[in-house]
Amino acid sequence: MKNLKTNLAVGSTTFLLLALSAASFAQSPQPAGLEPMLVDINSAIQSKGAKWVAGETSLSRLSWDEWMKRVGTGRLQINVAPVPEMDVAAAPPSLDWRDHDGDYVTPARDQKKCGSCWAFAMTGGLESYILVNEHKPGKNLDLSEQVFVSCSGTGSCNGGTLNAGFLKSTGLPPEKYYPYTATDGDCSTAQAGWEDAAYKVSAWGSVAQKLASMKSALAKYGPLPTAMMVYEDFMHYKSGIYSYATGKRLGGHAILLVGYNDDEQYFIVKNSWGTGWGEDGFFKIAYSEIDSRVDFGLSTIAYRPAAKKDPRRVKTDESSKRMDPLLKQKP
Repeated sequence: MKNLKTNLAVGSTTFLLLALSAASFAQSPQPAGLEPMLVDINSAIQSKGAKWVAGETSLSRLSWDEWMKRVGTGRLQINVAPVPEMDVAAAPPSLDWRDHDGDYVTPARDQKKCGSCWAFAMTGGLESYILVNEHKPGKNLDLSEQVFVSCSGTGSCNGGTLNAGFLKSTGLPPEKYYPYTATDGDCSTAQAGWEDAAYKVSAWGSVAQKLASMKSALAKYGPLPTAMMVYEDFMHYKSGIYSYATGKRLGGHAILLVGYNDDEQYFIVKNSWGTGWGEDGFFKIAYSEIDSRVDFGLSTIAYRPAAKKDPRRVKTDESSKRMDPLLKQKP
């Protein structure tokens, strides 16, 4: 197998997501049988003292090539300022946006055979952002990932980046305007008027790959699009608190961070591989995986309301208007 090439740079205002191309990998043969493989994975889990269970999932019997189509992020460099953080001491000891005086997380979707995890992570984040800021827990909000894939220029089925510029400038309409096809598609196929029906974010920024920063942003802003490295064992995750046990690296994968638990030291995450994988499409992952080969949180962004203007700096009196010849009064 050829070596995986990565290009990742992380700074206070700059995040790079790992690029992954299926062409970079030679096809790796699957083990002779699923059952012996699961026995080996669970043995590795036990020997490392990990706290999760491997079993047959909706992805377990797929080929290596089909696995590769479930991961993939882009090389595009993102320059965005970090979001303001709250004092992590003010954050609660546990948080789950699925049960936070209501459910602000939409169901897990299925990206299928398309490396559009980036679109699903950010679309899921936008759906939660709307529910949180409009105070509408449990609302059936399903926005169009296909518009994101086909119209934004942010990425394709070969991968993309966690860049929310399109969500701020243009936004995404409900799913009915362009149902998901698991292909690159064509923006002209979208139903007319989708731009007028689109939901947007007011502002967005980066979040440092630190436990305190990720918890702070999650508590302050709501669910966060983030990314991690995926290994073979992860394809067979059934339940528990994931930590790497065994297997080769598949590549970078974008997901949505929705909660955490300090007592048991784990994050709660929404995936985009359907409800037949993991815990109804969700998973828990140990805090320790931030600093492991999994590199959890390798790039994280947050959507936030627009900053409020200081009224003391807004000139509204008639004398100030006369002083500024470019300031036109409304009729």
